[in-house]
Amino acid sequence: MSVLLRLGRFGAFSVAQGDGTAISLGAKHQALLALLCTAESGVRTRAFLEQTLWSLAQPEQAKASLRTALSTLKRHLGAASGVISANRERVILDLDNVAFDDGAQEAEFMEGFELPYEGGFARWLQQARNDIVSASAQSAEGQVQERRLRPEPLLPLIAVLPFVQLAPGEDASPLGSLVSEELSRSLARSQAFTVTSYLASRQFDLSKVSPAEVSAVAGVKFLVSGSVRANGQMMSAEIELHDAEREQVIWSRHFEGPLSDLMVGESQALSQVTRQIGQTLVGEAVRVAGFKPLSCLEGHTLLMAAISMMQEMTPDRFARAHEILTVLKERDPKHPLVLTWLGMWHVMRVQKGFSSDRKLDAELADRFASSALASDPCFSLAHTLKGAIASYLLFHFDQAQDSFDLALKDNPNEALAILLKGATWAYQGRPIEAVQLTDAARRLTPLGPQKYYFDSVSALANLSAQNYDRAIELADRSLQANSAYPASLRTKAIALQLSGRIGEAREAVRDLMSASPSFNLSQYFQEHPATVSQAGHEWGKALKQAGVPD
Repeated sequence: MSVLLRLGRFGAFSVAQGDGTAISLGAKHQALLALLCTAESGVRTRAFLEQTLWSLAQPEQAKASLRTALSTLKRHLGAASGVISANRERVILDLDNVAFDDGAQEAEFMEGFELPYEGGFARWLQQARNDIVSASAQSAEGQVQERRLRPEPLLPLIAVLPFVQLAPGEDASPLGSLVSEELSRSLARSQAFTVTSYLASRQFDLSKVSPAEVSAVAGVKFLVSGSVRANGQMMSAEIELHDAEREQVIWSRHFEGPLSDLMVGESQALSQVTRQIGQTLVGEAVRVAGFKPLSCLEGHTLLMAAISMMQEMTPDRFARAHEILTVLKERDPKHPLVLTWLGMWHVMRVQKGFSSDRKLDAELADRFASSALASDPCFSLAHTLKGAIASYLLFHFDQAQDSFDLALKDNPNEALAILLKGATWAYQGRPIEAVQLTDAARRLTPLGPQKYYFDSVSALANLSAQNYDRAIELADRSLQANSAYPASLRTKAIALQLSGRIGEAREAVRDLMSASPSFNLSQYFQEHPATVSQAGHEWGKALKQAGVPD
């Protein structure tokens, strides 16, 4: 097909007719073309374009602005206007009629380009610049290298700014820098955020720049700032969480803790900060997803809401999580994180007792895991999903351990892989390894809606080690966060029965049967992976003695 439009993406962004005649466009129209030409097959949803280019506008205003921008852009393109088409949901750039003049191989993607006040586009552009890699496409004839974009991150982008050191010691003490650097590490370890390097974010000073300006430069959605002072052997801090784009403080708290804990990287105060920030953002995401159209919401908001809803024992809320993940998949069909969480949804559907077809859910979960690994062969969470399917659903324990090892090779701190590797040892009658690994995983536990799950699996590991009091303690901790989770109720009932607390065991079984009315011993022996071991059969006898029907 003939070339109707020429785009130069590296160095100064350029637009020209097919014959090379330059086309002068405003910044917003250039940004619109950049988003389209970097999309899979040249297709972007209207919702994505509206949110990225008009993030501060009301939904109807953003829709109208996109319609106007498309009309104006096509008019400026003239004879090349046919390369752009649109329907009610998508905008398409016909890449077959577009040539890319990307001769400046060492130049930056859209060098020097800025779109003032549009934080959504600034984040996308910064991530694109960071993630562009050279894909070697050199043929025998010496073909030039092409460039590709990796999937956009879906976890919330957050930066911790340098904390202000209050007197005494403000001129010489590094306490402010130390607190903000440790908080950056704590947030990163939580696995709930994408955290900007502290070395990068420490260049900013909120007394000199606004949150929106930091957002535009650093490409972050949220900022953490604060002040800190030393009071003898104690540290006290005032910490705030900002919505950077809208320049709003959405959370503010006072924290105190021993300086000695901070110095060895074990500050409980900073762990509380991380936990509360995570809870705030997840809660806000669920709230917003509950009353705003999903098409209007940013990807990280949708993902946080979906992950939170997946933890609930209410079938309609669990189903809502699948609906949200499906919206994300429609926006980016090959994003490995979205595909992996869709697979996780099917595994959890079985674990929660919501599945009517265990085999079908296992097949769908495996399909999503394979698709995620096709997009990113090293993605640790997708390997973890593969291991969960092999272990919990198929009882292929050796295969599961191989998958967990691949996950940990890519990311040695993948908490879920460590946790489920421990669970798999518990199923196989290896209690020492099970407890060691699940304890290690709990130290890396994402401080958010999944914490109950980590406590539940750790309770199972301690049950396998006959640490009945500890198993009951962890099961209770899990049930405090998710009172109807069947696995925690089952572990608690078994541990109580085996430790001679018969009356309490029967009460736990009543709670279990209330949460899962169809549960019985036949189902347990057929579907629980621990029943391949002698311990698993003893657990079944304990459940029967406590009142679970045959």
